[in-house]
Amino acid sequence: MLFLDVRDRSGIVQVVFNKETQPEAHAKAEQARSEFVVAVEGKIALRGKPNPELPTGEVEIVAARLHILNNSKTPPFPIEDEINAAEETRLRFRYLDLRRPKPHRNLALRHKIILEIRKTMDEMGFIEVETPMLTRSTPEGARDYLVPSRVHHGSLRVAAIAANLQADPDDRGMDRYFQIVKCFRDEDLRADRQPEFTQLDSRCRFPAGRYLQRD
Repeated sequence: MLFLDVRDRSGIVQVVFNKETQPEAHAKAEQARSEFVVAVEGKIALRGKPNPELPTGEVEIVAARLHILNNSKTPPFPIEDEINAAEETRLRFRYLDLRRPKPHRNLALRHKIILEIRKTMDEMGFIEVETPMLTRSTPEGARDYLVPSRVHHGSLRVAAIAANLQADPDDRGMDRYFQIVKCFRDEDLRADRQPEFTQLDSRCRFPAGRYLQRD
C-alpha cells in the first residue's frame, strides 16, 4: 500500500494506492514527489483509522488511475502554515508561499469581503465606477509615483495616490457612486502604510443624518 496527500483549493485528501489491485497506478505513485501536479481517478471510501486533524480525515480516495500532469523541483520550503523560511525566501517564491493554507484563507476572505461590499452598495443604490490610475498630480500631502511616458515624450504621468472621486456627485449626473480602487504612495513604510493598497471610496449627494448614522 502507498499513500499520497493530494491538495487542491478546497484542502487535502489522502489517496490510497494498492499494488495488488492497481499495480500501474501504484507504480506511477512511486514516481510522485512533493508539488507534482496529478490527477486521480478512484472511489471515495471511509478510512479505517480517521484522522481528526483533517476536515477530510474520515474518508480517503482508493485510486484506480493516476496521471502525472507535471513534475516539480523540490520546493525551498514546505507548503504548510508553520514554516521557518526567511521572509526574503518567501517573497522570492511568492507563488509557492500563496499555496499555503493561511494565504489561501486570506484570499478567500478578501474575495467574500469585496463581494459583500458590492452587494451592500448596490442595495443602497450606489453605482460602481472606475477612474484612471494615471493622472496629473493633485495638491495632497502624499507623494506621487512618477511614471515615464513613451507616447508623451519628455513628460511624466503620475500614478494616482487615491481614487479620483473628489468631484461633487452631481457633476457626474449620479447622486451615489463608489469604487474599489488601488492606491499608491511613494512614502516611507509604516506599520499601517505600504506603497500599494486597496480602499473603498464612495460619494453621496444630500445624505440625511439618519442615513449616515444608521446601523
